[in-house]
Amino acid sequence: MTRSPSRLAVGVLAFLGIVNLVRGSIHLFAPDGGLTDIAGLDLGAARGLALFFIGAVGIGQITLGGVDLLVATRHRQMVLPLLLVHVGELALGLFLFFLWRPLPVAVPGQYGAAFSFALVSGITVRELLRGRANGAS
Repeated sequence: MTRSPSRLAVGVLAFLGIVNLVRGSIHLFAPDGGLTDIAGLDLGAARGLALFFIGAVGIGQITLGGVDLLVATRHRQMVLPLLLVHVGELALGLFLFFLWRPLPVAVPGQYGAAFSFALVSGITVRELLRGRANGAS
């Protein structure tokens, strides 16, 4: 029998869904995609290219946010696998922000990714351990 995820895990996933929908909407629909007004980046001559790419990021975030909310409300057996996906995504984001291609200025997303990685990783480990404890009894 498949165990139900904890309320905490479902709540975190629903929260991630809302965050993804909001930030994805900003990236897709704000005139500057949030790059200038929120992140303080100078778009310079590549403004059109930067806005295209941040809009594409927004589309992915909106889509993932929808999946997060769908899983949190209807398909709860997928909560743990989806949390694992988020841990991987956040780890790669940290790699990008801090090691591979750091931006010339600090942006809110890099600190949000660090906080989210710690939170989502902790909740995911808790769910994994909870599953093992329930399976051993």
